[in-house]
Amino acid sequence: MIYPKIFNNFSYIINKKTSIAIIVWILFLIVGLTLFLLISFTYKYHIYDSYLGYIKKIDNSFYTIIYVPQNEISDLSESDLLVDKKEYSFKIINISEEYYTINNNLCYQVILDFNLSEKYLIENNIIEINFRKEKTTIFKEIKKGIKLWIS
Repeated sequence: MIYPKIFNNFSYIINKKTSIAIIVWILFLIVGLTLFLLISFTYKYHIYDSYLGYIKKIDNSFYTIIYVPQNEISDLSESDLLVDKKEYSFKIINISEEYYTINNNLCYQVILDFNLSEKYLIENNIIEINFRKEKTTIFKEIKKGIKLWIS
């Protein structure tokens, strides 16, 4: 196949006039990509795991019982516990040996002890418990997601 001489001519390619709209779009793409990369590498934020738990009275003390997926149990002790945006220090009393299947996930029953305010201390009261994990970046989360997707 024979190409026209304009494709082999370097001076023609350099001196070719391009539309301003194309140049503007290319600049927007470059600036946008640069901003995205800058933010994804530098901005740090917390990840939260949320669980529904209930209050149970055992031996005249109130404990909170939650069901945690098998792969997230090790992260509990490194996290901060939050109830209604108030941070509490907590202690894991017991992790059951039996597992439960919830939404096709293996979950273990975890009994927590922490000083919850009086308005929540009602037997079988359901509360939402959030665990705040360490800070992460968007890039780390994308990398984690790609590893999960590949494996």
